Amino acid sequence: MHLLRPDPLLVVGPALTSAEVATATRVPPSHPDPAAFIDSLEDGSILRHFDFVARLDRRTSLTTSQIDPLRREGDDLADRTVEVLGLAEAKQRGKDVLVLMSDYLERKEAELGRLEWDRAKKDDVVWRLHDEMARDPPEGVTGFVFLGEDQAKVARRATPLDAFEQIEGPPSLAEGQAVFSRYAPQLYQAFGHFSLAGGFSAPKLAAVMRETNYLTSDSRDATHKRLLETSLFVLDAMADMTTGDSRGWRSAFRVRMLHAQVRIRIREGKARHNVYDEEENGVPINQADLLAVLGAFMISPVWSLRRIGISMTKREEAAYQVCWRHIGYYLGIKPEYLQRLYGSSFETAETYFASLAFALFPAGPPPTEPYATPQYKILSAIAGRPPKPTRVEHHLELCRLLLGPSLAEQLALPRGSLRDVLSVDFEIWTGWALLTFGSIYSRVPLIGRWRGRQWELTRRQWFQWVIELVVVWQLGERRTTFVWRDGEKHSLKLDATEGEEAGIEMGPKVGKAVKETWRNLLVEAGLVTGAVVALGVGAAWFGIRALRF
Repeated sequence: MHLLRPDPLLVVGPALTSAEVATATRVPPSHPDPAAFIDSLEDGSILRHFDFVARLDRRTSLTTSQIDPLRREGDDLADRTVEVLGLAEAKQRGKDVLVLMSDYLERKEAELGRLEWDRAKKDDVVWRLHDEMARDPPEGVTGFVFLGEDQAKVARRATPLDAFEQIEGPPSLAEGQAVFSRYAPQLYQAFGHFSLAGGFSAPKLAAVMRETNYLTSDSRDATHKRLLETSLFVLDAMADMTTGDSRGWRSAFRVRMLHAQVRIRIREGKARHNVYDEEENGVPINQADLLAVLGAFMISPVWSLRRIGISMTKREEAAYQVCWRHIGYYLGIKPEYLQRLYGSSFETAETYFASLAFALFPAGPPPTEPYATPQYKILSAIAGRPPKPTRVEHHLELCRLLLGPSLAEQLALPRGSLRDVLSVDFEIWTGWALLTFGSIYSRVPLIGRWRGRQWELTRRQWFQWVIELVVVWQLGERRTTFVWRDGEKHSLKLDATEGEEAGIEMGPKVGKAVKETWRNLLVEAGLVTGAVVALGVGAAWFGIRALRF
């Protein structure tokens, strides 16, 4: 085994004994319908699919017959808003949907008058959607914490807890955002190499991607721009999800409306190829797809950390789950589904997500053209980009590691060289070393509270700072508003008429500060580690000398 590479077999949900794992029923790799095979197993069976193994519990998983109705449900309120505002029409392309909605509501009030509008607005789909988005998620879904026996008071903290802030009560949205901050380098790896590269290899999801040219373009730059937008959405959501006017809330609202535009365009025959089969795949971007993609951001990254030898605490897993469940409400996922699948323990959320994912994973022989698959295009788009340009083979090996070898082979992911395997190991080891150092250094008596906590706080802030700088710079030094762009613009940076102001300082001065901060972090870590080693060696030497006398 290489550095920090535990057994790739991953137990999903409640723990299993070695004997149970050894006797697990495997889904035959050549089976034409893995979901039907899984449905045929008895409740309580131990199931192994690729490099994932779990106890099949019908109370915490979905069968094909239960998933299929979710594929027939889209997001009716958002879809009808797109139709009312004409967002699928050419004249509306590139316009910020939040501005269009605000203008529409102001115009309706001016036309009808305040009193008449107050009576009529509850029947207006645009107002109803905006009103829904302006509310907190319902109890059981929300990441806000209810206080007091009567639960009349709610702590609406929507920005991350401080790194060492004392936590009371149940896990919250703010605590989950802080979990992201702690593990950001590893989670960010997982988003690109497991959640997106792995998730969008699923045929039902890829069918929508082909119609929109999203993440499946033959242009590396076009695919990369879409990845940057996804990165910005994650960063926004993890920075501030205050209901009504925060970065994260606005981004989630815009993404929800972009999904609605995709559904309408496919329905009206305005897509790229117009070959999407709704009977086979369900409504484009349906509730099952949304739940699976949300799980790919909530559950898959935690699996990825386990695959490289890093385990969150149970509390951290629960907080991260709560955080993404809260975000899922603003992406248009129905609260009853969020509560059922992701409203209980993290182990239960794992098994529900696994049942969705197992139904999506491809079956039959691997692709015959491995360099033309959606997963290869995504990884190729990442390669050679700032902040750390690396070979595509490096990303392929990292993806293989996080997905597990069996699924990687099923997806026909090409192999890298020994050089790429070692570079992946070095990247993982470096991240683990800094994470571990910060955890220990911040707890050292006296010096930990003074210097250790400051070092760890700087480490967390540095990564999110750098990623946001790189993402916004590569988008065109502007923030995306997640609008529908014409095909010829997919690979281009945002121009002065698109997006929003960056909202962050950029330029050579900032670049210099980034490098100096990183250098200071490494120097301090090296000096402290060296001092500890020197003290250890000195203590050992004096101990040996004392024994001689």
